Amino acid sequence: MKQHEHFKFSPGVIAYPVFFVLTIWLVFWFEVRFGYNLSKYGVYPQTLKGLRGVVFSPFLHGNIEHIYHNTIPLFVLSTALFYFYRPIAWRVILFGILISGFLTWCIGRPSYHIGASGLIYVLVSFTFF
Repeated sequence: MKQHEHFKFSPGVIAYPVFFVLTIWLVFWFEVRFGYNLSKYGVYPQTLKGLRGVVFSPFLHGNIEHIYHNTIPLFVLSTALFYFYRPIAWRVILFGILISGFLTWCIGRPSYHIGASGLIYVLVSFTFF
């Protein structure tokens, strides 16, 4: 990609973050609408079963406040990521989910950990540092 195309706006700059955030809200809606508690699919540190949460936990939220407070920074930071770092944006998100989830699995306290906060911290660190 040429330098002058690097900062060129494209629909994906907004569409990908919207899709990601809507996926999180869809999972939350499913939990509320059908009365399921998917927290057991979060990260449970130092157990083999808890490793599945490394992938699933960013999509799970405990209540409306939790999802609301993750949605805004996740949307803003992922939009900035796709605008400024388009060629590597998906890799940053994928590695951010995996690394933050795995670190939580390694050093977290023995309870289920859910939410996108780990990914948000990765995006802040990558974008600003």
